[in-house]
Amino acid sequence: MRCKTLTTLLVSAVISLPAIAAQWPAGERERFVQDCKSATQAKIEEDNLERYCGCAADKVGNDLSDAELQKLAGQKTPLPESLQKRLEAVSKSCLSQLND
Repeated sequence: MRCKTLTTLLVSAVISLPAIAAQWPAGERERFVQDCKSATQAKIEEDNLERYCGCAADKVGNDLSDAELQKLAGQKTPLPESLQKRLEAVSKSCLSQLND
């Protein structure tokens, strides 16, 4: 259940992105991390949440193409299944950051 909540959080943060290139422009990675942290309702320690959201931001920036990020910028949920699965994989790969 925690993974599903965090995946939803990650998707929310990704959807809020402006149309940007796969390499984060100045300030956009930090905005993504802040949006990720703000979207959670789970009781997660601040340091752990910062690490999780930072991990997700790095992986989204590395794993998605310019075109995919641009498409996400205007996308409303639900996301295409293939993209949803990729974002779930990013979320799962960062879950270790939530542990002390």
